[in-house]
Amino acid sequence: MTIRRQWLIMLTLTAVLAIVVNTLIFSSLINRYFQTYTTGEYNKSLSQIKSFSKIALSQKNMTTRQIEAQLASYLNDPVTRITLYKADGSVIANVSNDMSSINNMMSGMMLHRAPGTFSQEVDRTELKESGISIGTVNVTHYSSIGDSLTSMMFRSALIRNSLVSFITVLALLLMIGLFVSRRLSRDLRSTSSMALNIDLGNQADIPLSKIREVRIIQQSLKELKSRLKLKQKGRKRLLDEMVHQTRTPLTILKTHLEGIQDGVIDMTPEEIKTCEMQIENISSIISNMSGLLDTERKVSPLRIEVFEFSHLLRRIIAGLKLQFDQKQVALSLMSHEKVMIKTDLYKLSQSIYNILTNAYKFTQPGSKVEVFFRADEKMLTIEIRDTGAGISPKEQKHLFEAYYKGSNAQEVPGEGLGLYVVKQNLVQIGGTIRVASASGKGSNFIIRIPMTI
Repeated sequence: MTIRRQWLIMLTLTAVLAIVVNTLIFSSLINRYFQTYTTGEYNKSLSQIKSFSKIALSQKNMTTRQIEAQLASYLNDPVTRITLYKADGSVIANVSNDMSSINNMMSGMMLHRAPGTFSQEVDRTELKESGISIGTVNVTHYSSIGDSLTSMMFRSALIRNSLVSFITVLALLLMIGLFVSRRLSRDLRSTSSMALNIDLGNQADIPLSKIREVRIIQQSLKELKSRLKLKQKGRKRLLDEMVHQTRTPLTILKTHLEGIQDGVIDMTPEEIKTCEMQIENISSIISNMSGLLDTERKVSPLRIEVFEFSHLLRRIIAGLKLQFDQKQVALSLMSHEKVMIKTDLYKLSQSIYNILTNAYKFTQPGSKVEVFFRADEKMLTIEIRDTGAGISPKEQKHLFEAYYKGSNAQEVPGEGLGLYVVKQNLVQIGGTIRVASASGKGSNFIIRIPMTI
């Protein structure tokens, strides 16, 4: 059963119950009040009849016609007959309602009543003056005030009006219920469509419902859509980072293998170490990729180890030197002191690789790239200087953003993730990076990392 149908059934049952209960209570109270009022009016009329009858019997100058005319004025429901007797029992006046017309009216309104139900009784009052009986007045009335014509008409009108009120209120409630249920079901259908579109990855913007509970669900779905969109973007960026990071060691391996095949490079133990290092880098990238995709973490975990930094730099430069030489760009390590450092070797080496790869892309033949480093008790500072195209101050503000490519890099292959990855890696190991550069004057990337983490 739909929510709309359940809502209409519940609303109708509630309305019927409320109207019936209210009608019964108010009808009972009004009817009781009316009967009390009618009884009071009858007692008042009875007292007036007695008073007039005593006057009529005491005064000898009133004719029978005058007496009957006056008594007839008291023939108000529930009084049906008034008979005035002298002390000797003779009738002075006898007045009554037209009983045939009254019975026809009452039977017309109350056909369900059995014949004889409207029984009557007589209130007999002996009239005295100075203690001597001067006559008797008989007042005939319905035995029950509720059986009077006025009471029956009142009850009939009350029931009829109650039914009219019941039908009117029920119709209004049904109209309101249909309107509300239509709006509710429309909003729920829109919400269902929104959820389906989110699941399918389609556009899912709809006007928010004015119904608070439905609006909360819609807002939750919008928040879910935003989170899913962010997660999709994050996953895409993660995969792009992994592809970017994998490209560098693969290029180095390819270059060195081609050099060995062409006889340019000798298969020395140092050369084997260089190739092994690139294979280790690729393995680390694949391990990180698997872990990140399985757990959906934003960053890969740190793997802290102690190593000699100058040895790491020499291996990195040895891996890239052949590419630089082929482009006729001089790549040199300018510092040689031994420095022991405790940090994530992979993230640090990946950061240096990315900066050197960028220098290779944007440095023209005949230029040079130099690597310096110095250490104190707490921090290691690395500087990578090139004499390439340089970076304008405006573009330096966006240099470490994901997918950003400067004006001089639009035709250069790549996704614009290299320096973004550098920044993320260094932040993870507690380091910083800044750039000092000017257009046409080369760039100087300065990395600072803690000696121990």
